Amino acid sequence: MMRHWNMVPRLQNLLRRRGTLRYIMISYYTRLIYDRICLMEKFGLSSSDIASLIFFISCTLIYHAFYYYRVAKLPKNIFKGKINIIRRTWVENMLQPGNAIVAVQTLRNIHMAASFLASSSIVFIGSIIYLIFTIEQTSGIITGKGTISLPDYLVFFKLLILMIMFLVSLLNFSLCIRLLNYLVILVGASQDTIAETMGMSAVDYITRMFSIAGIHYTFGIRGFYYTIPLIAWFLGTKFFIIFTFLVLLLCLKLDYGK
Repeated sequence: MMRHWNMVPRLQNLLRRRGTLRYIMISYYTRLIYDRICLMEKFGLSSSDIASLIFFISCTLIYHAFYYYRVAKLPKNIFKGKINIIRRTWVENMLQPGNAIVAVQTLRNIHMAASFLASSSIVFIGSIIYLIFTIEQTSGIITGKGTISLPDYLVFFKLLILMIMFLVSLLNFSLCIRLLNYLVILVGASQDTIAETMGMSAVDYITRMFSIAGIHYTFGIRGFYYTIPLIAWFLGTKFFIIFTFLVLLLCLKLDYGK
């Protein structure tokens, strides 16, 4: 893989002719990426591992950036955009006199689901930390009866990436729970007080907070989805790429389906 980076000086010379500022920026980020890849190679990752990890991160970030761009620009064409519109009507109905109890019960159900998933994330994180601190036994379990042969440092790196994904899920579920606790109070508060304090109507403010809580819940669930390719990574880079593609198809089905 290192020989491909012999093209870097040629690329830099070409960019130097196009403009100093552009050359400096692209040269800096090219060198930064190159240094990070060299560091990962020293850590023990093969070229296929690095390529599959870059593919995984790129697919995840690019897809969700484009997805939320579409939600903002064309909400009626995306399932989440439609749900946001319906969520506003739900808030309007729940703010009517006599519906506060129903709203609190509904929010409590969502709160319980988010709490359960957050607790599950903590359990998974604790289990991974245990495997990291007993890395020699962990490598023995993986390589003992199968055909997979992974050195200790590679197992450590993959477990670390898996733990980071569960940490992201835990953070999002925690933020979702925090907002749901506020929503329970807002539903029972005076609409005039909310409008005067927050500078917008009670319906708009509660709907906005509810939508943000929904975004955190979605990211928490997606974190669980994307642990599937990371677990498949222990079986090989081919499985890693295949399951990344399958999870991406699942997200497309959920986001753009009816």
